[in-house]
Amino acid sequence: MTIYALGDKTPSIAKTAYVHPQASVIGDVRIGEHVFVAPMVSIRGDRGPIVIDDETNIQDGVVIHSDPSFTVRIGKRVNIGHNATIHAESIEDHAAIGMGAVLMLGCKVARGALIGNSAMLHDKTETEPNKIYAGVPAKYVRDMDPNSPVREAIDVYIDSYINNTEFYPRNLKKLRN
Repeated sequence: MTIYALGDKTPSIAKTAYVHPQASVIGDVRIGEHVFVAPMVSIRGDRGPIVIDDETNIQDGVVIHSDPSFTVRIGKRVNIGHNATIHAESIEDHAAIGMGAVLMLGCKVARGALIGNSAMLHDKTETEPNKIYAGVPAKYVRDMDPNSPVREAIDVYIDSYINNTEFYPRNLKKLRN
């Protein structure tokens, strides 16, 4: 993994987290227990702190960047899909961010909210708990019951990434330079 201190700001990564060798973590970043960080992820805490809580997964190509005006806070059991861009202020527990979604400066994603694939939340957008948002700009689509099959599927998916935090360190082997 490529981990960089920046001045006096040094990342803190839990021992049970997995950060792929081709991911980059810079500066004022805290990564919690059983967090999975996939290849080509950039987590850049150069302008402000980034806190990623336990059992969250950050998939291939995601960019998370901070801002001096707030701490980027990503809650527990959050699923962030491939190639999402996160400049949000907060993503609360159990939220799901679709592939290619863009969360602009200062957005707040509520607990259990689902942001659809390729959706865009403009600056300072705030969502409501357990609702689905999609489109450009993202708009409310419908409610999502916390016990719905969609929520259950997301939880199964998150559990598979938690398992990857143990599977990858034991089984990933580089074959060529």
